[in-house]
Amino acid sequence: MKILLDIDDTAIITKDRGKTWQEHPRLKELIEKHEIYLYSGNPDIDNYHEKWKTKGYIPKGFSSIPKADVLIDNNFDLHKTDVEVKKCYSSIDTFFRFNKNKKSL
Repeated sequence: MKILLDIDDTAIITKDRGKTWQEHPRLKELIEKHEIYLYSGNPDIDNYHEKWKTKGYIPKGFSSIPKADVLIDNNFDLHKTDVEVKKCYSSIDTFFRFNKNKKSL
């Protein structure tokens, strides 16, 4: 499954209002099981792409419309018109919860 994944507050999360950040506990699992393309406004998107070994990355605001099966973004409602996807989820946890019985997982 091809997934566009946001970085801030989605792939990396904070529990102390931005003082510290950590990778989402299921990020590695998501990357192992799916074709992940980072889709983010984070200025370090290329570094995260290399660190996590994702399939690629697309900065938000890119001139063409990215296509995928899914968008996972905590603010997907602000970006769902900028992409062509079948489904949107607000978090990695929500994605796994709604897709736990699908054969592609």
